[in-house]
Amino acid sequence: MQAKQLLGLSYFMLENYPKTSQLLSDVIVARPFNVGVYYTLALSLIKEGKKEESDQVIKQMVLLGGDSPQLHVVLGQAYNEQGETAKALEELQLAATLDSKFPMVHYYSGLVYLKGGKFDESTREFETELALNPGNVQAKYHLGFVLLAQQKTAAGVKIMREVIQTKPDFADAYYELGKALVQEGEIKDGVVSLEMAAKLQPDKSYVQYQLGRAYLAAGRKAEGENHLEISRQLKEKERQQTKP
Repeated sequence: MQAKQLLGLSYFMLENYPKTSQLLSDVIVARPFNVGVYYTLALSLIKEGKKEESDQVIKQMVLLGGDSPQLHVVLGQAYNEQGETAKALEELQLAATLDSKFPMVHYYSGLVYLKGGKFDESTREFETELALNPGNVQAKYHLGFVLLAQQKTAAGVKIMREVIQTKPDFADAYYELGKALVQEGEIKDGVVSLEMAAKLQPDKSYVQYQLGRAYLAAGRKAEGENHLEISRQLKEKERQQTKP
């Protein structure tokens, strides 16, 4: 059961939430007193959009752990998924009050602020998370994302390069880096980054679109038009899939 728990946690770090939920649901049956497992399972179910199931896990967390940072982080995530930003921040601030160094509190707070377009606040939260947990690649990526959104290109590019160095298969980091480099006129390096993003995420229309534009900027007309057409086809496929 210990192996299944560790595997579930590994899947959570890889953002494979269905596998996480499947494994940890088995673990809590065998080990019903581990608040940490309930915490990860609840977050995973929230990410899957399984509100009723996550609510049941949260109730068990209350019974087991009472008023804890884990509980408030989970509630903050749940409120954020429901679009209740103020309540989400309130819960995350309660978690930080109970334990200012609790992992992911500042990261999740940063995501809530980012969702609301509050870049200065999100930057502060991501930087705080990284000061406490320098290995949080997601926090570093989102800090780079915010810096690029604020036109702080040099700092944002530097951070995206660091993210890629740490996690060479981070497709979104290649994508954001490539876009920024092309905008700065560094077409050749931008194309290389966007090619890697497309290799890692070939079915993303927005990646194919930016790669097509980069090829056109590099004077590679045929390749550019080809990828713009691929982007158009992928968008049409997405539109068909979202039809009621």
